[in-house]
Formats: sequence, structure tokens, C-alpha cells
Amino acid sequence: MLRSFSMALFCLIGVSAQPAGAQDSPNTVMITAKVGQKSYESAGQGSCRHTPTAAIYGVPAALWMVGFTGSDDAAVKSMNLTLWKPKNGGSQQFSLSLSTGSSSHRIDVGGRGEQIGSGKASVVAAGAGGRIEVSGKDDSGKTIEVVIQCPAFAGVEAEGG
Repeated sequence: MLRSFSMALFCLIGVSAQPAGAQDSPNTVMITAKVGQKSYESAGQGSCRHTPTAAIYGVPAALWMVGFTGSDDAAVKSMNLTLWKPKNGGSQQFSLSLSTGSSSHRIDVGGRGEQIGSGKASVVAAGAGGRIEVSGKDDSGKTIEVVIQCPAFAGVEAEGG
């Protein structure tokens, strides 16, 4: 997965530039997750980024990236999401990793590498931010539902040329 993620970042094109450090400005990210029958909620500093003009494997696509690390006593310990929506109507690609106090879960769908779990994601814009919803099954078959609230999305800066 790291290889495909790195390749995806190398494929970014036409990304709007941001002032140095702007893409790292923290937001208060709110996460609501349900894993099987257990529910989790956490809020804290995270990174929400988006660009409508990227590309993956040469295909123009919109890109959203969210990173969150909770406090020691948070219900959600960490969550990372990378979501690609091709502009040609092709299948979306996303990678979700979610860690709670007692377990870790992963979904990787739509990419060229090994598929892990299954699912779909959607984005609802709201001002400078929005809500990302992910639903699916993780690598062990557990049902996963995650709602991420980002008050604002910073830009994405191209890496690797």
C-alpha cells in the first residue's frame, strides 16, 4: 500500500500551490465511527487537505486527504484517509486506516494493489470544509462506518514532480 500511495503522490499534477506550511495548518477534526456494534467519537487537531486538480496513474482526479491522531484517552486513536475521485467517472480509490483503543482496521479499494476490504466514500462540501463519509467492510469483514467533519480543507502540494 505504501508503494501505491507513494506512486499516487508522484502522479499529482496541476495542484494549486499554497504558501509554505499552509497545507499543515491544523483543524479541529471530528470523527464518528462505528465498527461492528461499537461506536466511537473523537475530536481534536487533524489535517484536512483537498485539491480538485490532481491525477492518479495519469487520470485527472480530485483528491482528499485527512489525518487525525487522538489524545491518549481518545476513543479514536488515529485515522488516515486518502480518497481519489477520477473526473472521467472511473471508480473511486481510497485507503482508510482506523485505530481505536482496542483494535485497528483497514480498507484499501480501487487501486492497483491488493484490495483490502470493500467500501465506498462520499464527500459533502460545506463552506471551506465538509463531511466525508466512508462505509464498508475492513480486512477482517467487520462493518465500518466513519464520518469525518473538516471545518476547512487546506490545499495539496505536489510531491515528486
